Amino acid sequence: MRKTNDEFVFFYGENYMMKQVGVHSIVSLITYLVTIAFSFRAVRGLRVDQLFKKGHTFEIQVFLLFVSIALGFIVGQFILALVDQSLALKMLF
Repeated sequence: MRKTNDEFVFFYGENYMMKQVGVHSIVSLITYLVTIAFSFRAVRGLRVDQLFKKGHTFEIQVFLLFVSIALGFIVGQFILALVDQSLALKMLF
């Protein structure tokens, strides 16, 4: 027997869904910040100064920042999708 929306609200309370959305957003933000920090540490080890002209340090720093944000976002998306799919497995049983 499936629960209707009114039964769900009665059983879990009105703010249950909003709290879940808030917790998910906090976990997402923390995951993105951590993965961006790790990717920045990893990208700093690359020798990208050979790709740029001599004396263009600002451009190199901006490039490293953007690459680390992109890489951290992709890794964060993978981790969050993995967690979401793992949590959805409980609906199978």
